[in-house]
Formats: sequence, C-alpha cells, structure tokens
Amino acid sequence: MDMRNTLLAATLSIMLFAPRADAGIHLRRSSTAGHSSSVSMRKRLHVNDLIAEPGTAEVDWGTLYSYTTGALTLPSAIKFTPDGNSLYWGRTEYSVSFDSISSGVNTGTRSTQFSDRLSFAATSVVYDSEHFDIAVAPQVTTFLRNDSGLRLGATTIARYDGGGNSIAATAGWSAATTASDTNPSGVWDFGCGLAHHMASKGTLAKITPHVNLSFEKSTGFEKTLAAFAGVEYQLTERVAFDLSGQRFGVIGGGQDRQILLGLTVNLGKMH
Repeated sequence: MDMRNTLLAATLSIMLFAPRADAGIHLRRSSTAGHSSSVSMRKRLHVNDLIAEPGTAEVDWGTLYSYTTGALTLPSAIKFTPDGNSLYWGRTEYSVSFDSISSGVNTGTRSTQFSDRLSFAATSVVYDSEHFDIAVAPQVTTFLRNDSGLRLGATTIARYDGGGNSIAATAGWSAATTASDTNPSGVWDFGCGLAHHMASKGTLAKITPHVNLSFEKSTGFEKTLAAFAGVEYQLTERVAFDLSGQRFGVIGGGQDRQILLGLTVNLGKMH
C-alpha cells in the first residue's frame, strides 16, 4: 500500500471509528444549519469546478447523518453562472444554500423542519490559468428563526490542478450583525484539500478519493479542527455522487461524527 492510500485509510479511521466524546456539542454545531454551504464549498476544493459552467445551472443535494447527535439534514444548494465574458456575468456563480430538511432531537423530542437560514453567495474567478485558479466568494446569511440579523463574510479559494491531482486551500471570515450564543460575532476558518483522480481514462477515471482539513475559531469558543475524507464517482459528465465521512472536533470542541451522501447535477444550458 503506497503512502497516499495509507493516508486516506488513516484519515477515514480517525473520523469514523474514533470514540464518541463525552463533551457537549459545540453551540455552533447544535443547529445543523450551515452544513449546506460548507458541504458545497468543500466540493469545490478538489472535485467540482470552482464555479458552474457559464450559462448553466447546478444543483447539490445531500443526506447528512450525525452518529453523535442523531441529527439528519438534507443540505441543498442551487447555483447559476450567467453566460458572458465579464467578471460579474460569465465568471461569477450566484448561489443560494439551505437545509431542505433539518431533523434533530431536542429535550427528548425530534423536530423536523425547513432550514433556519438561507445563505447567498457570489463566487467570482478572479484569476484563471491552465493549472492554477483563485476565486473569491462574498456571502450573506439571513435567519428565518431562532437568531436575528445577518451574517456577512467572504471566502478566498486557491486551487492547483495537475498530474491527476487537485490541491486547494481556503480562508474565510464572517461576522454577525446581531451576535448570540449560537451566532458568534466573528468566525475565522481555514481549510485545505487534496484529491487524486485514479486514472486518466476508463472506469477508474470516474473515481476520485479526497481528504480535507478545516480549522475554525469562533469568538467566545475554543479553536477546533475537523477532518473529512471520501470518494466521488462521476456517473456521467453532468451527474456525480459523493460519499464521505466527517469528524468534527478532532482537536478542540464540537465533537461530532457524520456521514454524508451527496449528489451534484448540472442542468445544462439555460435558455
């Protein structure tokens, strides 16, 4: 077994088989909202293009289950890139993300409802070359219940593709206009990702294993490190499936073990 496969196996073992922590769930994780946007962003790191193909719309669906809390959510995102030649009309993808279903157990009773927030983003490719790309994604989140005000922020993504590998990094920051115990006044996060296409052609060319690390610091909370690992299967040019394990609180608070099944569909040219 080579070093790449050893790393992937070790990461999956840490996430899926590490002992359940006795500590309480990090307040920002007690609500499953926020998963929809983070899931979509991680896929950009190494599997999907940074933005949907100009002139097309794309839909992400997911089924996310937490072994730690029993919570079940369906993170979703709808994305559209206008067809054009300018930065804002041709190189910018506009999206909205939310949890189409959010089901969790509170005080012994399971509650199932629509997302408690909507997140809007505009992801612009500001530098584009054959192997290296940079994108900036301003984001606004509005709350539908529980919290009030807005979250305003942005994420920068840098990605290198070459030799069948994708290596990427992100840096993001957001702030709350009205802070609360579940809506920190400020959040910094940094991430990195690595993926390897198994082959250049044939069946193996449709399979892409990937790993991610994410470091987050929220005002009033301890620093936390999360790890993710999975594999994507490109069924057709426009349809892809992704299965991954997610381990929050590898270091720090917010311990949570999750499994995610995702589906990405490009709807083609919009007329």
